[in-house]
Amino acid sequence: MSKNSKSKRDAKKKAKKHLQNKKQDLAMREKQKIPTIFLDESGNTGSNLLDPDQPVFTLSSCVFSEKESEKLLALVDSNSPHEAHFKNLKRRKSGQDGIIRLMSSQLLNTKNVKINIFLKEFMVTTKIVDLLVEHMLHLMGEDLYLNGRNIALSNMLYYCLPSFCDKDMVQSMYKSFVVMIRDQKQDDIDNFYSSLEKVKESSSSEDFKEDIDFIIATKNCIHDALNGIDKFSLDPSIPALFSHCAQWGDAYPKGFHIIHDDSHSIEKQRLLFAQFMDWTQDEVELGYDRRKYNLPLKGKSLKFASSKDYSQIQVADIIASSFSYWAAGVSRGETEDYLFLELNKLNLDRFIGHNKIWPTMDVTPEDLGTVHDGGLNAANYTPFFLEKAIPNPDVANT
Repeated sequence: MSKNSKSKRDAKKKAKKHLQNKKQDLAMREKQKIPTIFLDESGNTGSNLLDPDQPVFTLSSCVFSEKESEKLLALVDSNSPHEAHFKNLKRRKSGQDGIIRLMSSQLLNTKNVKINIFLKEFMVTTKIVDLLVEHMLHLMGEDLYLNGRNIALSNMLYYCLPSFCDKDMVQSMYKSFVVMIRDQKQDDIDNFYSSLEKVKESSSSEDFKEDIDFIIATKNCIHDALNGIDKFSLDPSIPALFSHCAQWGDAYPKGFHIIHDDSHSIEKQRLLFAQFMDWTQDEVELGYDRRKYNLPLKGKSLKFASSKDYSQIQVADIIASSFSYWAAGVSRGETEDYLFLELNKLNLDRFIGHNKIWPTMDVTPEDLGTVHDGGLNAANYTPFFLEKAIPNPDVANT
């Protein structure tokens, strides 16, 4: 090899090393920042998870500067003198094109935008598993969260219930479950288990009847299971905000400020989030496999505001509503309209990853990505964290 060739190769290595060091330096400096995160929801119907007109809930959060958000809103070319809203834009072809321009912008990436989506009907199934079946197994010394068995069971039930049983009876059972969790009266409890029995009787599969018996068996511990559960247990906005805080905490370990579009549900749970954001406690990693997260959450303040006051919230609204529109089309099979087709070209799934409550046909730990690799049971440890928590005053009082 000539001296000239060796010199060129050494120069390339040096340049590559310099670029790697520069990227690492930028990443380290980014982690030292304390940014402001802006959030907005789409499709929030509270505990009414079976609203046929709004099957999907989405929470969007972003970390754009005012200049960046104004640049994004300029792509929409809204006629509104005050603020841009997805619900107004989608009515016209020109507005839909504006939505696509914003959603196609290179300013949007997985580092500055986070998304959670919930198929609300499936969330009902997961809550039957988490609030009833998991509790029963916990009393028996079993951990349903190991290897993602709670997810596997939820997937199986969601697909098998309407396949083997009367669909109308399944819907009636789901509705009675929502009422039972919300009101917790004895009549509501009796109605839920009565509807479960009817679903079982309608099953065309004898084997599947045994799976339904597994849920019916939770009647023996239902009062204990309902103890401490409030109506907000069925509100997707609570776990969605928790998830976003955990994700942003990984990116910004020094903390971040939260400005959320006006939300009655989150306002009601402000104290709970102030406890989760108790910085006086030592950091601990909870959960298993890909579902691990750290407490305390890294929020430093929590403020509610109107989208009129922050262009970033307007951007979050358009992003959240775009995801809801796209996901609702997927869930209903309504995939032929112009706006859906254009959104579907944007590889929106890259923003979501595992941050969703959405059914799949996966039931094995390998397919679910939940092979056990150690960790602390989050359901067991979280109450101890909250019991010791000193509510963060900047979250509780802002």
